[in-house]
Amino acid sequence: MSIQASDKGFNFSPLQDILKIFPHLQLKTISMQITVMTFNLRYDKPDSGVRQWTKRVGAIASLIQHYQPDLMGTQEGKTHQLRDLQALLPEYKIIGGDRTGTGQSEHCAIFYKPQRLKLQQTQDFYLSDTPEIPGSITWGTRLPRMATWGNFEVSNLGIFLTLVNTHLDHENAKSRELSAALISQRLAQFPPEDYLLLSGDFNANPHTPERQIFLSPLANGKQLQDPLATLPLEQQKTFHDFTGAAWDAIDTIYCDRSFQTEQVIIDSQQWEGVWPSDHFSVIVKLTIVS
Repeated sequence: MSIQASDKGFNFSPLQDILKIFPHLQLKTISMQITVMTFNLRYDKPDSGVRQWTKRVGAIASLIQHYQPDLMGTQEGKTHQLRDLQALLPEYKIIGGDRTGTGQSEHCAIFYKPQRLKLQQTQDFYLSDTPEIPGSITWGTRLPRMATWGNFEVSNLGIFLTLVNTHLDHENAKSRELSAALISQRLAQFPPEDYLLLSGDFNANPHTPERQIFLSPLANGKQLQDPLATLPLEQQKTFHDFTGAAWDAIDTIYCDRSFQTEQVIIDSQQWEGVWPSDHFSVIVKLTIVS
């Protein structure tokens, strides 16, 4: 993938040109808050009892409506699950294909509010040596893995942000390291003026080599940080397998250092009397200052 200047004028900077001509101009600082969520929905296996998708979908929708994320990366949702959620959440649009390219498998779908975010561009890529080929597997995993990204203009302010959303392999640590390197390369292709976000189920704890790759400086000069790192490790845990007692810190939302983190939430509640998923959702409230 390469992002061309002609696609949306990424390399055109009219504000900088104006300032060169009129250096005495006073600029007004723009500050606005954005709420971002990541949520592994638990694929419709199907499960039995209160773990059934039909028993959980209303709870998931209630949770999302409570936090009102402007942008949400999801993992494991199948086509019918995403359709069910969109029916309950008509204020959102959804982007992203599935990991096989057939529409039959799990997605890394991104939900966004078009009232606040105007979609500029979106693309899927696959975590392998052939990232443009849907369903490709070259790093020893049993299942294909993928990422979906969307680039958005924020509230018609001329501010752009990109969210990459992914789900790394649950078995193969080497594939996770290679996937992290590929995702970091893709993030580095966006212009430094963009605000960058990375959400996902990383299937690895924060101090593992694969997670540490995401914290390395990018070739475009940006550097990600993990807002959950401000919490003790015990409080970062999100995978609980429908028990309510989490034991793995594998879900988070990375953001670049241009954001100011206002609040970090891991929602560990039941909703409508059930656990919405086998993962807790992660919510971060961020301030964009431009």
